Amino acid sequence: MRDEAEHKGGSRAGDPGARRGRDAEGVRIEVTRDGHVATVEFERPGVLNAIAPDDLPRLAEALREAGDGSRVVVVRGAGGAFSAGDDLNATADLSPGEWRSVVEGFHELTRVALALEVPVIAAIDGVCVGGAFELACSCDLRIASTRSRLGCPEVGIGLVVSNASTVLLPRLCGSGYASKLMLTGRLVPAEEAYVHGLLDAVAPPDELEVRARWLAEEIAARAPLAVRATKRLLVAGLGEAVEQAMARETAALVELCETADMREGFAAFREKRQASFSGS
Repeated sequence: MRDEAEHKGGSRAGDPGARRGRDAEGVRIEVTRDGHVATVEFERPGVLNAIAPDDLPRLAEALREAGDGSRVVVVRGAGGAFSAGDDLNATADLSPGEWRSVVEGFHELTRVALALEVPVIAAIDGVCVGGAFELACSCDLRIASTRSRLGCPEVGIGLVVSNASTVLLPRLCGSGYASKLMLTGRLVPAEEAYVHGLLDAVAPPDELEVRARWLAEEIAARAPLAVRATKRLLVAGLGEAVEQAMARETAALVELCETADMREGFAAFREKRQASFSGS
């Protein structure tokens, strides 16, 4: 396991300011602290940091831990990817009840990100799709590398978005562009996402970490009580709308998981071919 502090100048694992991540089936989730900034980094090599069902509560716990005692939280993937979202190989054969549990796990990530008292910055490098893209949309700010591609490709496998994206995504980029992303499943480059308001900044890959750190430190230098109050005001009123959107999205996902189209979408994904949907 890498010691983040050795490479990035933060607190070393074992010091009071850092915590080693716990590994499970090759998954690393690590919380480190450097001054007033906490970083949550996750890595699942070989699958572009795809998030398996068992990882969801661990990631939510890490976000909560990072928010405790910090002024800003940065969330990032390691290894040249933010995340490929839901691990489709782990969820392809789930029952409707099991699907409901997975979706609720993703929804909890959004609840935690919105409920943290401190701002959360998503530092995106590489692929950022599906549930991971929707988590990023739950963060307060997003900065991405120029090689990033973002989007919600769920309709391409017979599913719909989650994480209250039907409310949060239009809030970021307007209803028209949000509808295009959700209805086409198109992945877009970082520059396009920036133009439409999905991203707050774009940086070369080798500058992403520094730029995210600058932004975090700029916020951390401001009056912390005022920053927390500002975040509360920014998300005020979202609670009921977010919960209602999540309930609708969960119901739609559970209904769709029993369709032939979803089975075809997952089969096409596994077989690396174009899906042929029948509308059934």
